[in-house]
Amino acid sequence: MIVNNDNLLSKIEEWNKEVSKNDKIIDIALFKIFIEFEKFLENSFVSYALGICGKNNFSPTLRLQFKDKKHLEGLLRCDSQYIDYIKKIPKIKEFIFEEKDCPFHKVFVDPKFRTHFEQIQVLRNFIAHESEESKEKYKRKVLRASGINKYISVDTFLKTINKKRNISYYTIYIETIKFYSDVICDASSE
Repeated sequence: MIVNNDNLLSKIEEWNKEVSKNDKIIDIALFKIFIEFEKFLENSFVSYALGICGKNNFSPTLRLQFKDKKHLEGLLRCDSQYIDYIKKIPKIKEFIFEEKDCPFHKVFVDPKFRTHFEQIQVLRNFIAHESEESKEKYKRKVLRASGINKYISVDTFLKTINKKRNISYYTIYIETIKFYSDVICDASSE
């Protein structure tokens, strides 16, 4: 077994095919792909922390050794039932992996990744909840940050072409997810 992003890439391909048939589901596609990316982050973090290699036999140097997944989860859980890996990884990575080859360090310190990641999280929350609070965050952190000064629906936003890159915001977010999942799988190539 190795750390890989095959499931994530497969889901991206499936959803991209569905979007090409019906672009009205573009928001659901991004939502589902991001959920798969979250699973990928969790699984790769746990696998690397347990000493499992990534592509090209990449293996980060561990600062801590865990007997098994239960042992790791005991540390991460800290009296709560749920482990929010998305919040935990950036905070705890430096205590588990040596910085020089930590597969998550390069990802979470890159400002471009952080910006896109935070925007996708805002989009995911608004798609899931459609609350006033999530709508305000969407308007502020996604639309205005993208230079759009009027409210447009998420699906319209995702289809909008980014003038600097000449591709849709959906494509930008999907490319970001694919690129950084590759970095995590083989941080030795970066």
